[in-house]
Amino acid sequence: MRIIMLLAILLASATGPSWAAGEFDAVKARLVSDGVPQAEVTAVFSRPDVRFTPDPMGKKLLEMYTAKYGSDVVRELQTRLAALGYFFGPVSGRPDFVFRNGVRAFHKDHGLTPDGRLTLDLLTLARQEQGKASPETQNTLKEMAAKGPPDMYEVIMQPERLAEAKAFLDANGPVLEEVRQRYGVPPTVTVGLLTVETRTGKFLGDNLAVNNLASMAASTSTARVMDVFAGEKVTPERRTWLDAKAAEKAAWAYTELKALFRYARENRLDMAAMPGSIYGAIGVSQFMPTSLLRFGMDGDGDGKVDIFNVRDAVNSMGNYLRSHGFTGNLEDEATLRESLFRYNHSQTYVNTIMAVSHYLKGGPALP
Repeated sequence: MRIIMLLAILLASATGPSWAAGEFDAVKARLVSDGVPQAEVTAVFSRPDVRFTPDPMGKKLLEMYTAKYGSDVVRELQTRLAALGYFFGPVSGRPDFVFRNGVRAFHKDHGLTPDGRLTLDLLTLARQEQGKASPETQNTLKEMAAKGPPDMYEVIMQPERLAEAKAFLDANGPVLEEVRQRYGVPPTVTVGLLTVETRTGKFLGDNLAVNNLASMAASTSTARVMDVFAGEKVTPERRTWLDAKAAEKAAWAYTELKALFRYARENRLDMAAMPGSIYGAIGVSQFMPTSLLRFGMDGDGDGKVDIFNVRDAVNSMGNYLRSHGFTGNLEDEATLRESLFRYNHSQTYVNTIMAVSHYLKGGPALP
């Protein structure tokens, strides 16, 4: 979920443009030049499911652009929703929780799925709408704005998610105790982490990790992803900034892609069958390939590290956490919180994991 709590803006289609067969040629040539066997490269990129997608780089660049400059689309929506009684915050062009709550309420009142996602169609509808939110809706939104952001990821604290966590704890007691003995991480905290990251392995990504990483590596400028900026006033100066950021992210993605090839080769796994997060994290415990090469553990002793195998995944997580500050008395909650915060610098993230842990110990799901 580190790679999961990102900006919920989609201004382009889910599939993007259809690119030529040679879309990955430069990436493939570089991999071979860097020592990845030609046969491996050819085998992976010849698979029918391995294909270019603009989504990862487009999403990342839009997030970065919005954080730096604010979104013109969001800014107009904030202005319009404020006039309709659905928004009670500053017109910043940044989709904070107050704005997302207003969008959800607007969705609900207009018969749309209340997921808080933004599209140009939503902006068109808001421009045309004349009726205001009901007094009850406005009062609710005002109260939510005054209260501030939630202390936890609310989607994780739903009964069905907590039930999934409890079922995983019950089904994997021995291996979770093994992780406690080896690395000091309490079972309920391990399950809390997995619940936040992948719903304890039930959601591993919408696309192949190789597609997302290779597509980002191939997108060395904004040329292939500009559709995501529809409605934004991207000046030449901002386009230059975006191109520089695209080059940086493409270089990062290439490093991770090369590591994914090595990981698959060393562990005799099919990398063209690995689902991943939008930015290429894989497995039950969502490791980036470079981290997996450093911290991955063969938990079941079969001679390979399979991050999609529960025993390997939780032992790898334990090893990673132990290497990143999980020391001392980890039954002490203050120590646990400090260690989790070093793992992911988000108090909301820490609160959510601890709330799941409290629930699994039989207490209320509170931060």
